[in-house]
Amino acid sequence: MQQYFHSVTLNKDACVGCTNCVKRCPTEAIRVRDGKAIIIKERCIDCGQCIRVCPHHAKDALTDQIHQLKDYKYTVALPAPALYGQFCNMDDINRILAGLLGLGFDDVFEVAAAAEIVSDATRKLMLEEKLPLPVISSACPAVLRLIRVRFPELLMHVLPLNPPVEVAARLARQRAVDATGLSPDEIGIVFISPCPAKMTAVKSPLGTSHSQIDLVISIRQIYPLLLQSMKKVPEDLSELGSSGRMGI
Repeated sequence: MQQYFHSVTLNKDACVGCTNCVKRCPTEAIRVRDGKAIIIKERCIDCGQCIRVCPHHAKDALTDQIHQLKDYKYTVALPAPALYGQFCNMDDINRILAGLLGLGFDDVFEVAAAAEIVSDATRKLMLEEKLPLPVISSACPAVLRLIRVRFPELLMHVLPLNPPVEVAARLARQRAVDATGLSPDEIGIVFISPCPAKMTAVKSPLGTSHSQIDLVISIRQIYPLLLQSMKKVPEDLSELGSSGRMGI
């Protein structure tokens, strides 16, 4: 089987071989050998379930770091809709988007806006009644790898459209090129992700030769920095969001 980059990692020093991860892994990718867990890379789908259930914090996810923004002349943040859900009683999403700009991003492009585009294209395909039912969304890379590893007979049911985050990345890069005159490789497209599988999908994409995303930074890393940045956002906010409630 083809080898992939994996974002989920194991800290053997912290592992006590308790088998919690073994019991909860959806692809049976974990074994305990000599009192320590091992991850079978060919089976791992980087869903992060083992990270969530490990009481000893022996699993973690590799992601990019915010200091890597300096590697690009211009950066665009792609916030996942899940980022908005981290803030209680947040009525104005523009405050979150403005906070991202305050962290050093030059622009923001909502993944939710691209989700609306993909949803519209999906509805049109469904109306043609040519897709084999049931239709499975292509949005989640963990689901796609789960199908590939355990349920390959379902591959023909996966929606033949790029996931919203890749659509957002493509549109964001083109907008940045048009706005700045920079070459595409001078622009960094940065996804703010809730999931380790997204990091894997960028480093080892399925169904395409390369991802349109340059960096993946976790919500966990960005959240405390974003909280502080949002405190400095003025009350008279300009409209930064482009997605509707349906996309979010």
